[in-house]
Amino acid sequence: MRSLPSLTRLVPLTLAAPLASFILACATAAGINVVPAVRDWAPQAGECKVAAPQVTIAAADSQRFTATADLFRGELAAIVGKAETPGTAITLTSDGSDAARPEGYVLEIGDAVTIRAATPTGIYYGSRTLLQLLRQSPVLPRGKVVDWPAYKGRMVMLDVARKPFPVPVLKDYIRIMGWYKMNELHLHLSDESRGDRYSAFRIQSKKFPELTAKDLFYTKEDLRDLQDFAKARGITITPEIDMPGHAKCLLKHWPELGNPKLSPSSLDVSNPKTAATMKELLAEMIPLFDAPDFHIGTDEYRMGTLNKAEREQAGEDFRKFINEMNAFVRSQGKNCRIWSGFEHMPGTTLPDPSVIVDMWVTRDAKTLIERGHKVINSSDARTYIVPGGPYYGVSNRGVYETWEPWQIDKDPAKNPAPDDPHLMGGKLHVWNDQGPAGYTLTEIGDLAFPSIQVFAEKLWGTKGSAKLAEFQARAALTAPVPDVTFLDRMPVPGPDGLVLDLPGEHTLADTAATIDLPLATAARADLEYPWTLTMEIRKTAETDKRGVILSSDLLEICSDHTRTEEKRSKGPDGAVVKTKIQRHGIGLVRAAGAPGKDPLDSIKFDQVSRVYTDQVPLNEWLHVTIIGDRGRTTVYFNGKKAGEQPKQMVCPLRWLGSKTGNSFVGQIRNLKVHDRKIEPVAAKK
Repeated sequence: MRSLPSLTRLVPLTLAAPLASFILACATAAGINVVPAVRDWAPQAGECKVAAPQVTIAAADSQRFTATADLFRGELAAIVGKAETPGTAITLTSDGSDAARPEGYVLEIGDAVTIRAATPTGIYYGSRTLLQLLRQSPVLPRGKVVDWPAYKGRMVMLDVARKPFPVPVLKDYIRIMGWYKMNELHLHLSDESRGDRYSAFRIQSKKFPELTAKDLFYTKEDLRDLQDFAKARGITITPEIDMPGHAKCLLKHWPELGNPKLSPSSLDVSNPKTAATMKELLAEMIPLFDAPDFHIGTDEYRMGTLNKAEREQAGEDFRKFINEMNAFVRSQGKNCRIWSGFEHMPGTTLPDPSVIVDMWVTRDAKTLIERGHKVINSSDARTYIVPGGPYYGVSNRGVYETWEPWQIDKDPAKNPAPDDPHLMGGKLHVWNDQGPAGYTLTEIGDLAFPSIQVFAEKLWGTKGSAKLAEFQARAALTAPVPDVTFLDRMPVPGPDGLVLDLPGEHTLADTAATIDLPLATAARADLEYPWTLTMEIRKTAETDKRGVILSSDLLEICSDHTRTEEKRSKGPDGAVVKTKIQRHGIGLVRAAGAPGKDPLDSIKFDQVSRVYTDQVPLNEWLHVTIIGDRGRTTVYFNGKKAGEQPKQMVCPLRWLGSKTGNSFVGQIRNLKVHDRKIEPVAAKK
């Protein structure tokens, strides 16, 4: 379970005051405080105090509902505790349920509690509503919930190709999704990070073993375990292997399928061996998954230096490739999904109507539906999170207050009707473009979690609050999600949030000098926001190095970081004037992209390397405070603000100095790191 400082990052502090009133008003005529909001709540007079609950299954349903009941019992015990003496009866039954709504349920709270549903998934969803209420109070209002989703597909996509996600972390996402009644996890399993220096194919291949990623991969046993875990929580795992673009990992194994005129991440679709090889690969991969759909990507096919005639032919070949692969996927018993974007390619061949289209860059859903396609609202403008990237980003306020899953285009004439059966639903996407050396899993989760809550309610189809702030206050009552740990920050060994205390004076004699900190060999040595670092430093030598004071695998805090920046202004004639400015001083250098010997050896995005202050004085003690917060890092000299950047950084806790020969030269004393924001006190004159 998260500590309070961590949990408050998920809920604005300004919402703290309304929480008490929300808890006291657990049930009103307007509804009950759960996420997603329920479709219908009929309150009744009185209360039901749930104590020592006993879950039983109606005799007719004992075989179908046993696994769901066992899962429910464990979660119930974790929230309300166990007792030897039987107490409140909770009955699970299909009697009185609606078979036409397989994800629907009825929750009745009276002297006892009854959950009615036609399927285990419906029972599971009813138990989510009950558990969220019990998290707030063991005393429940009497009443009846009748609830079902408006949209079939309530989806989250995780880019696990660029960023390795261990199985336990994926299970945590599944727990979160199940808690909020989302029902599909789309795994993007092959891709390359920016610059193509890192690529990964995340599934172990027995037929092509060298294709398998070396740092993290999922075995057949992992996938079986993961899918069983998800199915018990009403979730389908839909796999994606991206082709013929975003295929660097495939081209590393099959270089003969490339073309020097094409992008280095594009397969040559004019080569007959390409489709034949991809079919061999999919023949091994498709049987590993239970989902009815298999996603083959098809986005951003880059045609490099092909001339006009070659591009026209390649575009037509690309379109034909979609249909050939669709036919193969269907021959394996699956539906084929693709990303939209083929519309931008040369050629006249249209995808077969059986192809399901994930609509991200194109918006005319109406035309695709008229051709027979099913579509998913994956609009990049609304549904894309790219942690640490200077582009995209979900507006939770915009999604909650103004967006609907059927709104794919600004032109209403291009949108499907809200109840069009060809509209499968919508999806939240988490794209890890920065690769394995980008944001940490905890940082990614902190961005994704509030958006999952918002999308869960909008895709269920019941907006229970007028404004986002009201929704966030309600959603806060449902967190933390039971048994989820990947959002947890590093353990705090000291009092008052003290993560690191290094008293005394420590010398780095030259640029190769390093001193191991207590977390030098720990699995985690980067503290996510909020954090405060205080220290005193005395630089005793100028070098042509970065002057790394503190470092980890992901970040360096430097005393002599130099960076050239471009400033744009308008000249007297109104034209844009570009001026190069060289900055030198305290800087934070964050890794992004491929792992390397140091952060600057990875792919260098604009936000990775930042200088925050002017030059550090020589042979003078300087008190430095650095505060890391969400989306912002600030540096203070002797209590006075010296620099600030709107960029999010972790605090590195592995070494004093740098293992790359770029160390600070001088002394460091009284270094402390807290896992919270502490405003510095200005130095006395």
